Amino acid sequence: MDQSQRGQFSLRLVQKCPVCNHDYSSGKIQILDEEGNSFLAYLTCANCNSSILVRVLTLPQGLIGNAILTDLTADEVMTFSTERQIASDDVLVIHDFLSRQGDLMQNFKNYH
Repeated sequence: MDQSQRGQFSLRLVQKCPVCNHDYSSGKIQILDEEGNSFLAYLTCANCNSSILVRVLTLPQGLIGNAILTDLTADEVMTFSTERQIASDDVLVIHDFLSRQGDLMQNFKNYH
């Protein structure tokens, strides 16, 4: 599937901006990743400049897609996609650290 075909499919799945309801036909579409029978697209509304991420999967039964509104740039999406995933041990370390800090909100207020 070439770039224009992927863009056409994503436009069929997400036709209007979820923020301003403007048609995506004049928006900017970037294909960020392609893997097997799916691709990740980044759409920016030409009217309000809001952006969504769209994952489109091609199956024998047709296309399946999901989209999320994001404040990330396309570059940030790609940077975060290559970072190490957060493990449960990471969460426990942060929890332990924060629990030793006392009242986090009070400490934050005192800092400012």
